[in-house]
Amino acid sequence: MTSQERSPGYTGERHPELFKERPAKGNKPGQLSRAQLDEFYTRGFTLVRDFFAKEELDALKVDIVAKVSELADKLYNASKIKDKHEGLGFYHRLCAIERDFPGANIVLLKMTPNLPPSFRAIAAHERMLNLLEDIVGPNISFNPVWNLRTKTPNNAASTVPWHQDSGYFDVESYNALIVTAWVPLLDANEQNGTLQMVPGCHRDGYIAKHTCCAGPTWYIDLDEDIIEKEFGVDMAKDPVTLDVPYGSFLLFNNFTPHRSLNNRSDVVRWSIDFRWQRTGTPAGLFGLKPTCEVRRDGEPNFRPDWVPAKLLLASTLGTGTEPSWSPWPGTIAQPTSSASSCPVLG
Repeated sequence: MTSQERSPGYTGERHPELFKERPAKGNKPGQLSRAQLDEFYTRGFTLVRDFFAKEELDALKVDIVAKVSELADKLYNASKIKDKHEGLGFYHRLCAIERDFPGANIVLLKMTPNLPPSFRAIAAHERMLNLLEDIVGPNISFNPVWNLRTKTPNNAASTVPWHQDSGYFDVESYNALIVTAWVPLLDANEQNGTLQMVPGCHRDGYIAKHTCCAGPTWYIDLDEDIIEKEFGVDMAKDPVTLDVPYGSFLLFNNFTPHRSLNNRSDVVRWSIDFRWQRTGTPAGLFGLKPTCEVRRDGEPNFRPDWVPAKLLLASTLGTGTEPSWSPWPGTIAQPTSSASSCPVLG
């Protein structure tokens, strides 16, 4: 049955096999402990502590700072703001620009359609790919949905309601396990808008019915009553609020219901989410964007070929003001025998 013949976004299918057939546990740098793997499979998520070196996260921040400066220059030159707030730091400058020009955080995302170099380094991070081998196997591809989250204080457009990630994907990908690493660029906590998860709801590999849209956004929404009915949980006590220290990340799957909280602090809660899956499984982006092969079994010198593509890609998912895809044409090169030829995704 094609996606056009189904009810949009809902099939009722279940894929519990995704969480029963586990690859063999490896012993490479970066891989999860058996307890962490068990938590990922039984609860649908696990906190991976102290994974990134300071230099790796600093590189991400340098690329983001450059984009914020570019944003300030554009708004200033267009007479939209009178002060570029150059004296403010990484966690405060976008807040000030946003106060002067509401929606600046969304404009910033529009200016970041391609995966910056430091982001690519995380997407093909050696220890991260080792970790993922224990979940998706030795042939790994990067999913085209990545997001730079510009979560300014008390901003409805960056407060994401309950959902399963596959609610944004096409139904042809509902039998694919897609793994997310949510990487905050500060100590994420309840005050500044960390994530909440509902444990155990992923085990049947089932995507519940979502509605659209939540408030004045394009976010889909998974009603708490539906979560309770479909997954047999108590939404008054079962959701878990996760503090994620700087240098750590939250690992979860595309079936686990989750949401972000409102940022009640006075700083930007910067975060980036990356996704990977087994090579050959559907990307979920309606045929518009492919996955990018980042590891190939038996080829230790394999490297992805990040080829620029003129696409506004799935980083717009993080704005809450547009769908998770944009049907704008671009050129995507074909893979070669020695490397994966990939669009600069996101």
